[in-house]
Amino acid sequence: MGVIQKNILFRCDGSVSVGMGHVVRCLALADELHDVHNCRITFAMRKGLLGIQMVEEKGYQVITLRDTDQTFDYGNWLNECVRKVDARAIVFDVRDGLIRAVVKKLRDKGILIVTIDDPEDKRLEADLAFYPPVPQVKRIDWTGFTGELYVGWEWVILRKEFSTTPRYTLQAPCSKIPRILITMGGNDPQGMTLKAVKALKMLEEDFKAVVVLGAGFQHKKQLDDLLPACKHRFDVRENVKNMAEVMSQSDLAVASFAVTAYELAAMGVPAIYLCLTEDHAESASAFVDGGMAISLGVSGCVSIKTLADEVRDLLKNTSKRLQMSAVQKINGNGVKRIAGLIANELESVQNQMERAF
Repeated sequence: MGVIQKNILFRCDGSVSVGMGHVVRCLALADELHDVHNCRITFAMRKGLLGIQMVEEKGYQVITLRDTDQTFDYGNWLNECVRKVDARAIVFDVRDGLIRAVVKKLRDKGILIVTIDDPEDKRLEADLAFYPPVPQVKRIDWTGFTGELYVGWEWVILRKEFSTTPRYTLQAPCSKIPRILITMGGNDPQGMTLKAVKALKMLEEDFKAVVVLGAGFQHKKQLDDLLPACKHRFDVRENVKNMAEVMSQSDLAVASFAVTAYELAAMGVPAIYLCLTEDHAESASAFVDGGMAISLGVSGCVSIKTLADEVRDLLKNTSKRLQMSAVQKINGNGVKRIAGLIANELESVQNQMERAF
């Protein structure tokens, strides 16, 4: 038996407009495949300097678009990326209109196709498709899909720290001053951090607040102008290296629904979500139904007073926070499961090819 080629290409982007969640979870999966399964990892990224820098800082090669003067041909570029690194598998975590036919041609060449939380038609050409148990998965049409579909909390991809850091545990009755975490992802394009701070300013209750700012946060001046007028203490942190540790010390979180929501659930932190879009609000309903969080829906439709009232109510309701914290649907091991399946599938495909010859 020859040496198994485990060259894997990740296709994702991260920027202010699309957020950083896709890059974060791809890096988590890439690390597991590289460190545990000895895979050679390369990223193909079309745009987003923030995302490209994040990947390069981890030491992975990034293939980017250099010549923007010519008409972009997605299929040709992707095929060139595959050829350049002799990729045997592609992991897609991107929603940018890549057509199904391009992916089919790659699959027909024997390349393993993996897709993550993908609503686009290209998912129908995947060999392995992974989704959290959100309502959209059941609603979309799976006609023509011949791969393996994995849906459930056990397939959620999180960074290693979320499987190694002890979960938050709330002791009742809680005598200490509660700590509230505000975290709105890597970019916070709608300034939801500002809304959360303004809501907390309205509270008379005693608390400490930790505000975590992502690398793409663009409202620093407004935040700096807002904080001096607050009577409560707001501890602002940037470039946080271990979010799991910060979360594990929080009694309640006000967060943007995205990858952060899965991280908070894994750490057992009761959370109130603000959502960027209707799609996010629909996904958040799975967390609400699971008893892990409260979702207020699309942020633009949520008043500061409504958010303040929800935080106040949850702060006072220790028993409800205990119930939310006790739910353990996400354990942080999804990345190990997915990496193991990808590595096994690569080995199986190559063994079949060798027997054919």
